[in-house]
Amino acid sequence: MPKPYAVINEEIKDALKGKAGEERAREIKRLLKAIHWDVGDYKRIKDKLRRELAEIETMEQAKKASRSRTKTKKTTPQFCIIGSTNSGKSTLINNLTGTTIPVESYPFTTIEPQYGAMEYDNISFQFVEIPAIYDGCWNGDKSTLGMIYFTDCVMILGRSHEDFELVLKELAGQNIELIGERMSDGFIQTTPRKIPAFLVFDKTDPNLPPSHLKKIPSDNLEEIKQNMIKIIKPVRLYTMNSFNEIQEQPVVFFKDQITVKEVIQKVYKGKEEIFKDAVILEGGPNGRRKRVGITYELSDKDVIHLTFHK
Repeated sequence: MPKPYAVINEEIKDALKGKAGEERAREIKRLLKAIHWDVGDYKRIKDKLRRELAEIETMEQAKKASRSRTKTKKTTPQFCIIGSTNSGKSTLINNLTGTTIPVESYPFTTIEPQYGAMEYDNISFQFVEIPAIYDGCWNGDKSTLGMIYFTDCVMILGRSHEDFELVLKELAGQNIELIGERMSDGFIQTTPRKIPAFLVFDKTDPNLPPSHLKKIPSDNLEEIKQNMIKIIKPVRLYTMNSFNEIQEQPVVFFKDQITVKEVIQKVYKGKEEIFKDAVILEGGPNGRRKRVGITYELSDKDVIHLTFHK
């Protein structure tokens, strides 16, 4: 006798709870074998499981390809610069970083991923420019798709309405959802994948497709940089030493809620047990002074002076 539809749904929910990646894929395969009926509601359940399995397998394949192709270690926010052929990707990354990636007028000048780095407003950024996107570009080769899946943010370049439509269609076809800024808990991997993104367009053809994403002209480098800060939403915390000197380089986090305890764990690992108290200057050196405990939540540009029991 077949199990009721609602019972199977609950069993699936329990079986998949807390599982991700290859572990989740193995469990989905087991569940598909366990459901012997392939009609009506049971077929709809199995079709939903098959779709999720296909998404996970695509992500895992892309992840393996990304590991084999990525040449730099990502320790800072990474922006993947993507676009169709001759969309201005190399020119933009050169202008932002001062690198000299070849720029030519013929298609597919960039045939291998190109990398660059930039520092702005006390944040270090890494860029990776991938080869041009074209119709069906990921049907056989998932290597560049892997770089998009596992980047932190995406910058989409185009010189025409058609350029943007092509790239947005290809991304949507891979179940990649573009969002306006990072999520509250940071640059986490999600299924389907959600990636912060914005559009950079050529002012000679401002006819852009409808999109909820921010749109910035390619010649306004300052606005592009400011939007990069806005999209990653950094929490920059400046520590103060025992001589009341504020350190020039901040401790940087990329999630919304940061406590004093997390700063201790990052800067003074193992000293949580001997923490005494902290003095905070809200928003910078001239901010309001507060004495706080280990669970206090900090804000961007706060100055923090930690003291410990001897």
